[in-house]
Amino acid sequence: MSLRRKITIAVVLTVLGAGGYLGYRFLYVAGNIPEAYAAWDTGQLLVKYMQVNQNRWPTSWEDLVTVMNMEAGSQMTLYGANAGDTNYVLTLHNKVAINWKFDPSRSDQVAPVTRPSGGSFPIVWEHGEPNEMVRAYLKAAGTTNAHQPR
Repeated sequence: MSLRRKITIAVVLTVLGAGGYLGYRFLYVAGNIPEAYAAWDTGQLLVKYMQVNQNRWPTSWEDLVTVMNMEAGSQMTLYGANAGDTNYVLTLHNKVAINWKFDPSRSDQVAPVTRPSGGSFPIVWEHGEPNEMVRAYLKAAGTTNAHQPR
């Protein structure tokens, strides 16, 4: 086989490999966007709830959704819906499970937010993981040392 032919085959395989990888990443992200938005929005809701409730943890979805009923102008931006969409927030429990017994003052607990199956969320965007958001808020608020349990 000639050198020219070997180079051509190498270039074609490289282009096909790169294209395959990019296609896989596109499908991975596109397939996980609804779940990633749900996780991100839940993290934001939890942080907002703690901010307006003296760092207390919510006791239910109904408790958490109260931060959506804030006065106009301070409504949260949700990535999976329009601002102020309370119905969307009430559907998050289909994609996100929250440990309602979580104690924000203790950092030795496992992640309080998971998939309904108990697994962790796929990382689609940096800083979009809800447990990371909660720990960062608690650490900044001085509520806990907020180390990341594994």
